Amino acid sequence: MSFQEKSFKRFALQTLTKSPYYRPYNSNTLQDLAHISVIEKSQFMEHFNTINTLGIDKEQALQIALEAEQSRNFTPQINNVTIGLSTGTSGKRGIFLVSEDERAQWVAMVMSRVIEPKLFKKQKIAFFLRASSNLYSSVQSSLFIFEYFDIFEPIEQLAAKLQQYQPDILAAPPSMLADLAKRQEDAVINIHPHQIISFAEVLYDSDKIYIEKIFRQQIKQIYQCTEGFLGVSCRYGNIHLNEDIVYIEKEYITHNRFYPIITDFTRTTQPVVRYKLNDVLIEKQEPCACGSAFTTIEKIEGRSDDILLFHVTNQFIKLYPDLICRKIAQYTDNFRAYKIVQPAWDQLHIYIESAAYEEAKVLFTQAIESLFEMYSIRNISFSYFNTIPVIKGNKIRKIERTFDEHNI
Repeated sequence: MSFQEKSFKRFALQTLTKSPYYRPYNSNTLQDLAHISVIEKSQFMEHFNTINTLGIDKEQALQIALEAEQSRNFTPQINNVTIGLSTGTSGKRGIFLVSEDERAQWVAMVMSRVIEPKLFKKQKIAFFLRASSNLYSSVQSSLFIFEYFDIFEPIEQLAAKLQQYQPDILAAPPSMLADLAKRQEDAVINIHPHQIISFAEVLYDSDKIYIEKIFRQQIKQIYQCTEGFLGVSCRYGNIHLNEDIVYIEKEYITHNRFYPIITDFTRTTQPVVRYKLNDVLIEKQEPCACGSAFTTIEKIEGRSDDILLFHVTNQFIKLYPDLICRKIAQYTDNFRAYKIVQPAWDQLHIYIESAAYEEAKVLFTQAIESLFEMYSIRNISFSYFNTIPVIKGNKIRKIERTFDEHNI
């Protein structure tokens, strides 16, 4: 019997039997999973009360989570269970539950797979988050000092605090890492972390190159979402899925792109079973030099609505984020940042921050039009802006489609 098979059998016996939602399925093997319906975020929240194993009420949990967001005090719990509010990149509310045992297990995994310990030295971790949690503060130990940086605070205030703190480990979403790298480059701050950790957003190649150049450290990527600790990068920079703790079914879009459908063996309070994420993952075809047997992800490309759609002769053409970013990289890297939004099938809004803004506009147009030529895409209007709109606390998405493909 495989390790995953044994893990699922134990998970089914110890956890699914306690969930009113999953108990009737009586699943004992991975093959039995096929009898359980795939679930997405809206259904996961709709059945919150019957999915969780402790009888926690959704409205009570939501009230606690919302009050924590308002007060910025994230310590309240229900029966020693941490309550968290998530929005992800969709902006839709989600509530996650994590018990003390689950927190301890999460910390053990992070310590062993992500954080590099230093002998005889207590390390300071700067953790930039939209919202703190008992889950994250659990990282505190005899080896680590944890400091939470609230990304709702002004960046100038955060930078000053970071300069004073002088972290050994800097952990933040890519957009924040890029902001801090710019301040390091401009000598606003002067920090020397020996480890950089990226999470919560897609790490685009242009940002990765820039951040690593400024801080002179390789970025460690975490693929973590509300539904589980899904993957982490190895010393060769490739992300490997944590298939020893999460069973992942792959719904392929192309020969190497897929949506992950996850079953997490570690979630005992709020079981995650056949939960479909709308992340688009690109599977690496060659084995990784590190020797890991786990699935290697070449890139976390984004979400399903990061795929741009265009109408061409009675069919729709999909342009994936990686394709667009690579094409732009062929034409220019003379920009601080950019964002491309498709509000309608025949419109693009392009936001560019660049010292050579007018030149960048020309090169971006040439890059995108050359891509359109390859796919016979015509009659698309371009609107340019010299600042990128940012909603404080929201995850940054470099490529985004804001209209529903079903409403075309």
